[in-house]
Order: sequence, then C-alpha cells, then structure tokens
Amino acid sequence: MKSDKASLIQELSSAPNPQKILSAVGKPGLFITGTNTDIGKTTVTAALAGAFRRLNIRVGVCKAIASGCPKRPDRGDGEQLRDDDLLSPDAALAATMAGLDPENEQIMKVISPIRFAAPVSPHVAAQIESREPDWNRLATAIQYWREHCDFLLVEGAGGWLVPLNRRLFTIADLAQILALPTIVVTGAYLGTLNHTSLTVESIRARNIAVAGLVANRVPIERDISVQSSLDELPHLMHTPMLAVLPEDSQVSSVHVPENFINALEPFARRWWNNLSSSEK
Repeated sequence: MKSDKASLIQELSSAPNPQKILSAVGKPGLFITGTNTDIGKTTVTAALAGAFRRLNIRVGVCKAIASGCPKRPDRGDGEQLRDDDLLSPDAALAATMAGLDPENEQIMKVISPIRFAAPVSPHVAAQIESREPDWNRLATAIQYWREHCDFLLVEGAGGWLVPLNRRLFTIADLAQILALPTIVVTGAYLGTLNHTSLTVESIRARNIAVAGLVANRVPIERDISVQSSLDELPHLMHTPMLAVLPEDSQVSSVHVPENFINALEPFARRWWNNLSSSEK
C-alpha cells in the first residue's frame, strides 16, 4: 500500500501542472458552465456565438476539454488515441455558429484542444487512456484566440467542480485562471434552486463574476414547478435571467434554432456595448 501511494505521489509530481502552464485570457469573453452535465452548455455557447456574430464581432470559441469524443474514421489505430484522432461534435457546433469551419483541422485544434474518447469525467478518461490532459495545447489555443478574435467564449465540461486530471484540478480552477465572467446554464426543474445556488455560490466564492443565468430545455407547458423555478432563480441568485430556452426538437449536434440566437442577442448586444463604453 505504501509503495502504491509513493508511486502515485511521484506520478502526480511529474505530471504537467496546469496552474503553471495556463494564464488569464486577458481580453473580453465569457466562460460558460452548468449546474450539471448534459444541461445544454454547448447549445448556449453555440447560440451565444451566433448572437455575437450577428453583431459583426469576431467571436472565438473554445471547448477547453471534452470527453466522450468519437474516433475520426481516418485517424488513429483504435488503441493509443490522441487528441487529434478524435472528433468533438460539441466544438464543431460552436465553430459553425461562430462562422468557423469545423472541417478545418487546424482551427479545430484551438477550438477543441483537449479531447478524450471515454464518455466519463475527464480525469477518469485520462486514467483510462493512460495520458494526462495536454495543457500546453490549451495554452496554445488561448494564445491563438488572444490574437484572432475580439470576444472569446470558453465552454466548460460537466458541472462546475468536475475534476480534469488526477491532481483534481477542476473546471472551477480553470475558470479562475482564465479570469472570465461566467454564465451558468441551468434548468427549470424540481431541485434546480438548490443545484443553481450551489453553483453560483461556489463561483462567487472564487471572486468570479456571474454574468447571468440561462434556463435551458424549459418545458413548453409550464406547471407550477417549472414556473416557480423561473420566477425564483434570478431572485434567489441575485443575477439576471438572460434567456429562457424551450425544449426544441430542432436542437441537434449540427443546429441551433434561430429563436435561441434571438433570445440571447439582446444580452450579447448589451454586454458588448458596455464593454465598448468602458474602454472609452
């Protein structure tokens, strides 16, 4: 047991430390997180990209780390897969909405720098695939966007405290380093007040600004549970509800409905105008 523990300590001490590799974005942007996995962060990121693009803003998108990525049919031997052997459908959707080419492998390297195949938490995927996240790829991606966009959207993975490596470096740690205001994607379901409160409280405990909430996959027919959640969320969180996005069968891995972009465009316009005013 002692030898196993000593081996783990030695392994962790030699693993790349993202705290020493990554740095603040240093330009306007937003970090998109969620109260849970599969809450719709990608849908919101893609819709935001479309909204900022409408304003003729050069918007960059970065899905910093992704797991559950399918293998490219033309790459990899099926065993020792690397980042570029995998596809990131989430990142491809955000790229499309930002007006970028998801077929361009070079641009996808900076849109989706770290990819794992296993459909589990990134730190578990890293163990399964016997490779640590390549934080230098993410650092390179951030540097690219510093020079090639006016506004950067960075999407997290899973929920706010999801571990990303065996050091238990989390999405929260990543967001704190990147130093971007954060949007929280949530839902209008029984339990959302607790889930959202825990997320928002944790974000603010790190002195990160919460730009607002987006309620996603809201049922068309609103019962008392749904409606009370929508009413209470901005009140209890002391932060605005930026948009309420309904359940929509047209949402897919390659499409975001126009009405989603419409719903987020007023926020994008206000945010950009406020940034422009503060720089004068």
